Amino acid sequence: MQQFIYFVSPMCSWCWGFSPVIQKLQQAYPENTIQAVLTPFRIDTNQLMDKSLRDYVMGQWRNVNRTTGQPFDFNFSMPEDFIYNTRLACLSIKAFCKQLPQQELEFLGAIQYSFYTENKDLTDINVLMDIANCYSINEKTFMEDLQGREVQNQLEQDFDLCRKLEVQSYPTLMTKQEDSYTMLVSGYNPFESVVTKINANLDME
Repeated sequence: MQQFIYFVSPMCSWCWGFSPVIQKLQQAYPENTIQAVLTPFRIDTNQLMDKSLRDYVMGQWRNVNRTTGQPFDFNFSMPEDFIYNTRLACLSIKAFCKQLPQQELEFLGAIQYSFYTENKDLTDINVLMDIANCYSINEKTFMEDLQGREVQNQLEQDFDLCRKLEVQSYPTLMTKQEDSYTMLVSGYNPFESVVTKINANLDME
């Protein structure tokens, strides 16, 4: 049995574009688990969202929309002091996973949807709490975990794995058997292409 390793950032637009592919993989390969590994994409930036960066981001969103059909709200109505920093959103996934690990990918999809289609500010801890409250979690525990050392260490372990495996394109999908990782796709690929590569990998085993 293979385990899929999904290298993803909750605020990477191509990862949002890849979200339906992940959902289809869950349905097509129900015996295989999909483990999300969070990536250090824009993890510690302090750059304010100026016009140049905004134009670049909107260009990426339009490319993803044209390629994948995933919905976006192109108004991108973030506050003037918005900093496109992904650390808090990543920490929220780790904190959520401590309580409901089986719904990790569902929560990831929910915060992606909130950011890309509802213009929710994922750098705001209260926004993340509101999304998490849609699930059966303990709010106090979630907030404590979100700001705790254990979750921060877990996130750094994900980043260390990205660096060790030299993952630089998001999304990336690998398979894992014991301690061996095999690349399937680096960057966005449609579902049919991913399945072809999975089957080719199975034939080689």
